[in-house]
Amino acid sequence: MANATLHYLYDPYCGWCFGAAPMLTAAQAIEGLHVEPHGIGMLAGPGRKMMSPEWRDFVRPHELRITALSHAEFGAPYINGILEDSSVVLDSSIPTAAMLAAEQLSGRGLEMLKRLQRAYYIEGKPIADRDVILQTADELGFDHQTFAKTFEDVVATSLDSHIKKSSHFLAALGAHGVPAFALQVGDKVEPFPIGRFYGKPERFAEEIRARLAAVQEPKEASSNL
Repeated sequence: MANATLHYLYDPYCGWCFGAAPMLTAAQAIEGLHVEPHGIGMLAGPGRKMMSPEWRDFVRPHELRITALSHAEFGAPYINGILEDSSVVLDSSIPTAAMLAAEQLSGRGLEMLKRLQRAYYIEGKPIADRDVILQTADELGFDHQTFAKTFEDVVATSLDSHIKKSSHFLAALGAHGVPAFALQVGDKVEPFPIGRFYGKPERFAEEIRARLAAVQEPKEASSNL
């Protein structure tokens, strides 16, 4: 199996990304494949919002479609709590920084991201709240003080750069939104459309394995000449 990277462009407040989480889990089980998350900051900086009826009315039809395709269930605490609470802040930068801190400390950025998605979309927790971030880190077994310091360092030094690079990457792929995937083997990066894989994470993994095997076979053939 060729060593490769599956680039995952996402936003913590993207319901379709929540629906894609099982695909990530399946991809992480592929030998020789590294899954690298890139937070695009959809609701960061000037895009930061407060929860509102307009936002609720915008996302709910999409979420019904997401459930129909991916079988991802949005919890009652989210539907009846978060979406009805005008004090909830929607700021992608905070959960993205938590992902980067977890990745920096132990390579567990995706684990942090998926746990925050569950916290928001199932448990109805405001994931732009620093206390929620630190509670989640505690739950995942990170040392409280170490994680808190790393998180604040990320916010101060590398978060903005990460979001800008991720946004440029998304544009370079020609993608119109997230989630977006790209498969990289060596220096070659190709978009990896995922629409037909919602609710079918094993088929998603099988397609990746097939593509990696196709890359590997010509190399093996040339080495035998």
